[in-house]
Amino acid sequence: MKRKHIARKIFAMTIAATMCMGLSPAGSVLAASDQMVSYTAVQADPTQPTTQEPATTQADTNTKDDKDTQSETVTLNIDNENQYDGMEKPYAQGYVPINANGSVRIVFPILSEGELRGNTLRAALDLGDAQTAPFVFKNYEKDIRLQTVKVNANTKEVSAYVADFTVELKGKRTNGSYPVILKVTAKDTKGNAVEQEFTTYVTISDGIDPDATTEAVVEPVAEDLPTFAPKVMVKSYKYSKSEIQPGDEVKADIVLLNTSKENTVKNMTIAVTADTESFTLLSQSDSVYIEKLAPQEEKTITFSYRINAKTAAGQYDLELAMDYADGEGNTYSTSGKAKITVQQSSEMQFDDLSFPSEVVVADVVEAKVQAMNLGRSKIYNVRAEIAADGLKPQGTIFIGDMEAGTAATGSTQVSVSSLSGSKLYGNTEGTVTYYYEDESGKEYTEEVTFTTTIKSPFSDQKEETTPDNTNQWWVIMAVVIGCIAVAAGVIIVRKIHLKKQDEEDTE
Repeated sequence: MKRKHIARKIFAMTIAATMCMGLSPAGSVLAASDQMVSYTAVQADPTQPTTQEPATTQADTNTKDDKDTQSETVTLNIDNENQYDGMEKPYAQGYVPINANGSVRIVFPILSEGELRGNTLRAALDLGDAQTAPFVFKNYEKDIRLQTVKVNANTKEVSAYVADFTVELKGKRTNGSYPVILKVTAKDTKGNAVEQEFTTYVTISDGIDPDATTEAVVEPVAEDLPTFAPKVMVKSYKYSKSEIQPGDEVKADIVLLNTSKENTVKNMTIAVTADTESFTLLSQSDSVYIEKLAPQEEKTITFSYRINAKTAAGQYDLELAMDYADGEGNTYSTSGKAKITVQQSSEMQFDDLSFPSEVVVADVVEAKVQAMNLGRSKIYNVRAEIAADGLKPQGTIFIGDMEAGTAATGSTQVSVSSLSGSKLYGNTEGTVTYYYEDESGKEYTEEVTFTTTIKSPFSDQKEETTPDNTNQWWVIMAVVIGCIAVAAGVIIVRKIHLKKQDEEDTE
């Protein structure tokens, strides 16, 4: 029984050893954290056998579960299927970096499962131990933009981030296989950080045979000192117009600066992009070539645009993508921006002041104004002020903010008093002053006049008490004539009566 137990132990140890041997540098390791997902894709060491598949462990299962819970996180992968420029075969067929003329060219074609902010990632090489690695250590770091490239001998196009580095080799180098790690950092469109690593192996076969000598290979210290890449930045920019409005044609002068104090920038190309719905390029090309830019030297490049008529007011970016090389042929990429502010012209229309044509002293009447925003941008703090002799408004007529294409009305109460001169009543001429502001805070004013008549508070009373004698004169005259006729009749009758009496007395 003891022998069977020991045999089982030996068999289990043999299987474990076999599995360990299977987890060679050709394997892949996935690691998940609470903040981001990162992994290392490692190319097989060409000196090791690659026939055995890596075993699946519980850690792999846990990693897959973690990735399922973070399905929205952007991940990056090496393009294993396609052959890119500088590659003799795809990664899936055993790609090995090309070593020639004292340098090695390393290509990392990266595909993104998800969108990165600015379609850009930052790539840096980790060359390992400076004492034992065969590489001349420098600052191998640059921005990689998403681009459409032709692959498989120009028979296919792929959108990829192609990290292409040429690494100089030491004069005294030892044969062997050396890992090179590409460290990638970026952000997705939501601002989440993405950090991943990819590893490949560089084979050195034209150096010193490590089995031929036991002497340590010591490289000069100066050879290991890193050198920093020259940086080109947008120093300043200005436009041909101080106020840019839709429909304008404008020229942008952008000043570039080589910030390095030692390195000259060569073979530099600058490409500009802008919102095509808002801007139309008038320049013959969207790219500019600069043969060289000395240390601390400035260079002005110019692009011309037409601002489209329907462009909304706001700030826009002219994005610059710059590619260049240093004196040793190392290539770099960077980007910059020039901001352009577009202002919409303000167009307001005000109706005539709604106010009575006649007012009476001591009255309180209402004054109304109506405003219409006929422009394409929002108008702020629309208001009106009334001023006239004999009229005292209770305050400013405040309408407020108005969106494009809207109308609004405001009103205030106005107290009426007599005129200030020797003449207390009569016509008075006043002004209505309108104020409003555009989106940049600039204030505009418009002024119109109006007239009204101020009347006495007793003028209406006098008209009511004054009799209208136009028809009464005939009545009075008829009464007078009637009275005269009656009196005459009385007198005549009396005379006749007296005459008869006298005649009777005489008889």
